[in-house]
Amino acid sequence: MISAYNYFRRLRELKNHPEEMPSIKQELYEIFHELPVGSKRLVEKIIDDSTVDETESGQIKEFMYREGRPGGYEVRLLFEIHDHVYGHINDPSWEKLFLDETTKFFTESSKIKKKLPLAKAAMLYDQVKKSIHRIGMVSEIELALLKNLIDITGDLISMKGTNKQFLTALFEEILQDEKIDFKEVELLKEMVCQNKPPLEEDIDLLFDINAAIVGKPRDDLWQVLFVESVVLYMMNQPYEIDRAKMNWLGQKLQKTMEKHQRLTPEEVELLGNLKGQVDEFPPVLHNFWVQYCR
Repeated sequence: MISAYNYFRRLRELKNHPEEMPSIKQELYEIFHELPVGSKRLVEKIIDDSTVDETESGQIKEFMYREGRPGGYEVRLLFEIHDHVYGHINDPSWEKLFLDETTKFFTESSKIKKKLPLAKAAMLYDQVKKSIHRIGMVSEIELALLKNLIDITGDLISMKGTNKQFLTALFEEILQDEKIDFKEVELLKEMVCQNKPPLEEDIDLLFDINAAIVGKPRDDLWQVLFVESVVLYMMNQPYEIDRAKMNWLGQKLQKTMEKHQRLTPEEVELLGNLKGQVDEFPPVLHNFWVQYCR
């Protein structure tokens, strides 16, 4: 399986960087001559047309299981294929194969422990980081994988520097379907709340999401996440709200008023939560408090 994974990777490099053809061709000849002919032809066809059809999906699955349960190299091959065919028209069976097999691989030992093993979390981080570099974003199918992992394990290891890309891609998906479900809330919580206090850019994104789903379906936990995250961001220390950030919040609420002519239920709940933790609101928040909460 090492041969198939590296054969695909190097063959794609050959196509993308023809100036390196002599050295790559020599490496392919010396190292991968034992790759089965059928598998070699499959890899070359996917590289050539940058798509996966129904027949090829079946062949990929058959190849993955030829020596028993798929392992890390098989999953890496799926990510390599994913990055190469992304943005092209692929048979639905390819997306199902990718999602089923990667979910199974990452969670096979996690259902009882309720935690992603560190080695697999590191592998997932590396693969998604490569995808971001290659296709410029986290794809919809990779987001679906992350949601599956949270749904099954209830946990997601910190993804380090990929947070911004994950959050941006998740925001784009929420904008497309105009709703926020339980899995999306859990994924946002895992990424936003790993920083204590949360980062301002992450809180800005929560406000953007909240504005985008006004009047749209949302999971009940969305309001809890929104309120708790904003309050945590605004605290200098336990039970002390930063007054400068109260003015910042006033500006956020004013933008909501200008766009929707009223505050959202989440923002009203946020005001009520903050009122119990401060002696006095600044004028801009006091006016909102009088209008919506008294």
